[in-house]
Amino acid sequence: MRHLVMTQVGPPGESVVLTDSPQPAPQQGQVSVRMEAAPINPSDLLLIQGRYLVRPALPATVGAEGVGIVTDVGPQVDDRIIGKRVMLLPTYRTGTWAEQVVVARADVVEAPDADPRQLAMVTINPATAHVLLERTDLTAGDWIGQTAANSAVGRLVVALARRRGIRTLNVVRRDDVAAEIRAAGGDVVLVSGPDLAHRIADELGDRRLRLVLDPLGADHAAELIGALDFGGTAVTYGSLTGAPTGPSTQALLSREIRFTGFWLGNWYARTPPRQVADTLSFLARLVADGELSVPVEATYRLDEHHKAFAHAETSRRDGKVLFTFD
Repeated sequence: MRHLVMTQVGPPGESVVLTDSPQPAPQQGQVSVRMEAAPINPSDLLLIQGRYLVRPALPATVGAEGVGIVTDVGPQVDDRIIGKRVMLLPTYRTGTWAEQVVVARADVVEAPDADPRQLAMVTINPATAHVLLERTDLTAGDWIGQTAANSAVGRLVVALARRRGIRTLNVVRRDDVAAEIRAAGGDVVLVSGPDLAHRIADELGDRRLRLVLDPLGADHAAELIGALDFGGTAVTYGSLTGAPTGPSTQALLSREIRFTGFWLGNWYARTPPRQVADTLSFLARLVADGELSVPVEATYRLDEHHKAFAHAETSRRDGKVLFTFD
């Protein structure tokens, strides 16, 4: 059984090796899953570089999420799940960049009949977009703003908000992706620049944002935060370009802006398992129905991991990079 193993902290191309090990048998309460697809997320790369909230003991298998077919079960597991497609929860206990994995039955959720590549990406990006929107009291007609709107989470926020009648003001950093986000349902799409605050004000008129979502950090969300309504919320769920600066003292006091962070790992750890399973099943059904999808730019085999990592680290990607398995 071939799988990728992290042997040290550092650049992914130097820190991860392809290993061939005996296939483990599922023990009590476990299932064995033949993997079909597993994405390379930015969080996976940050983990390997030692820049993520999770720090595994080395050597460690890697890859947070994926989808596959159950091939065997251990004692005290209903064997009717054998042959079923399942999504693996991002527990960081067992890496998904592997031909076969053994995990707890509680760490998989049955998946509908749909594109395995899309199902492989349900448990992180769609879950993040869904929970970010659910955490704030939003109603149809409300406006939210987000940076990095062409990211996987950004596109999913647009789709999920549109289902609920929530309007989105989306900021991107490239002219060539603005049309894509408009076509995907973004109500307003603006390219960042020195006059961004004025353009946001022009688009909103007398309306204000209820929620701002930012995965970039630094001061990228400053103009959007400036357009928040009284009592509005700004959420940082990443720091890809640096530590977030947050709202000004004037905004905090005069408009009582709420500034907070979000990490999906906390949601998985603090949410009842039944609710987690129900949420993922709901999102997987939207994938199966074609309502949710993320562009896929390339797929690679495990023995092409150096190429896969280099591609995943490219800043001008227009889709996700995944490992797929025969």
